[in-house]
Amino acid sequence: MKSWLINGDCRDVLPSLGDSSVDCVISDPPYPEVNRPYGKMTEAEWLEMMRGVVPQLMRVLKPTGSAVFVLKPNSERVGRMRTWLLEFMLWVAREYGIVQDAYWWNHTSPPNVHCHRDIGLMRPSVAVCVWIGPSDCYRNQDAVLWQESMANAAKRNAERLRAVKTEPYTTPGGFMSNMGRAVQAAEDRGGVTPFNLLPIANSNSQSSSGAHGHGAGTPYALCDWWLRYICPSGGVCLDPFSGLATVGRAAIAQGKLYIGIEKNAEYHVTAQRLVDEALDAATPPGYDK
Repeated sequence: MKSWLINGDCRDVLPSLGDSSVDCVISDPPYPEVNRPYGKMTEAEWLEMMRGVVPQLMRVLKPTGSAVFVLKPNSERVGRMRTWLLEFMLWVAREYGIVQDAYWWNHTSPPNVHCHRDIGLMRPSVAVCVWIGPSDCYRNQDAVLWQESMANAAKRNAERLRAVKTEPYTTPGGFMSNMGRAVQAAEDRGGVTPFNLLPIANSNSQSSSGAHGHGAGTPYALCDWWLRYICPSGGVCLDPFSGLATVGRAAIAQGKLYIGIEKNAEYHVTAQRLVDEALDAATPPGYDK
């Protein structure tokens, strides 16, 4: 099991990586117009950076590989959203293709100034998972099935199956469906087809990056989900904006290889410690990390 952490600007490091050398990219890049310890970029500067980074990422991806960027929209002022995310999505959709629209819903997101009762807007809680790559890119749906609770399963088996048996019916859209077969398929697979809205809390005070001094980290569970979905067993995952290497720690736990690039030296040092701890936890005694 191996992991490589590189302290440097990904725009300088990526050209040194070989063509078709990684299976997937999962990354939560810095957002424009946000004050962070590592600086602040304008929308134009951010788009220029990503237009330089993304082609390099697509070069190092294998032919069946894909990339996911977790990006949360922000506003110019209350009641007026910025356009950088829309511009980025339109550009990558035209250049590389968006495999499917996907979203992360942080259902524990607290209220903020944007949803004060005097303003009347909704609580911001959804980020876009911009998933780009070829239409036939690798994905393993069986690894991310939506699993129901045991109570729901018991109720479904006792009532729904008995009620519909194997009788087909017509949906409002005119499609024929066999509920009995659908229920049985869910049982056989161990779950049902996942939704493209991922309800994952960002409130774990122990595994979050915030617990280690990074205020803009990605939830471990979200990284784990995407790794199971788009990174094959034993595959290589790359994060060009690795922060505290949450993607890397999730990859190590799954027995996958990881390459992380981080510009901030302080984050890099902390990330190395966390990755070493993850390697120690995942490596059996007597085996090389």
